Amino acid sequence: MVNKQVFLETYHYFDKSVIIEIIDIFLDEYQGKLEKLYNDVKARDFTGLRFTAHNLKGVVANFSAPSLLEMVKNFEKSAAELVEQSGAGFDEAGVTQVIDNIRASLIEMAGDLTQIKAELVQEG
Repeated sequence: MVNKQVFLETYHYFDKSVIIEIIDIFLDEYQGKLEKLYNDVKARDFTGLRFTAHNLKGVVANFSAPSLLEMVKNFEKSAAELVEQSGAGFDEAGVTQVIDNIRASLIEMAGDLTQIKAELVQEG
């Protein structure tokens, strides 16, 4: 999922410890962002859903995972439409399924980043 070469090229001016720290921040925070998305759906907090989707889009954009980025962009657009339409047409099950798909991809991305981090640590 993560294009390792593009990711490392993006951060090639950074010290390895900074890259590891960036990865660690993602690994520490992505589960909380997912939980917030699920909670926003249950609360029908469409503004919160849109904000969290936008935030997640920015995070994902940093890690060279184009398919996940596209998925999150589309989700943010859908959340924005819910805000604009005051929730008209809201399909909780459908939205939850999209978040489940994003979650699966985020878990895959976390695995890729964990592997990249291990390689960076090993290189010293």
